[in-house]
Amino acid sequence: MANPPSVPKPDLHGSINHVSITVSDLPEAMKFFGPLLKFLGYTVGAVQRSRAGGDLTFNINQSNGTAFNIWQAKLDHPFEVYEPGLHHVAFNVQRHEQVDELCALVRSLGAEILDGPGEFPFGPGGYYAFYFLGPDRLKFEIVHMPLAEQNYRRMIDALERGSR
Repeated sequence: MANPPSVPKPDLHGSINHVSITVSDLPEAMKFFGPLLKFLGYTVGAVQRSRAGGDLTFNINQSNGTAFNIWQAKLDHPFEVYEPGLHHVAFNVQRHEQVDELCALVRSLGAEILDGPGEFPFGPGGYYAFYFLGPDRLKFEIVHMPLAEQNYRRMIDALERGSR
């Protein structure tokens, strides 16, 4: 009998805890990010004042523990993708069709679609994605990787079998 496929062990070590971005107009940007983050499973927080005196939103995805926080920028100059600093943020989705659904959503919210949706040669087993510019021309990606989905489902199945 063949060995069952190995199941990756869940591990917090090295995982992303949160990403924080800055925008030139936080309330206006949240009109875009609110619907996007809700679609992706985040609880979208209200604008609040930090201890350092800046305005921000804390947006938590309870299912995986990550946060995507959005701050009001202190300096007002346009973001450039290829200047030193952040290039883009990529969000996973669980199913192929969610890439298309999110593409339609962000387009309706005013995003500029840069490429896709379509297959890209970046991941083993498939990589279906699209790229877009959101508020302040910040670059984002939505991606579905079937292999990552399969590994995740195997891990969840193994955890459920172990809890019985």
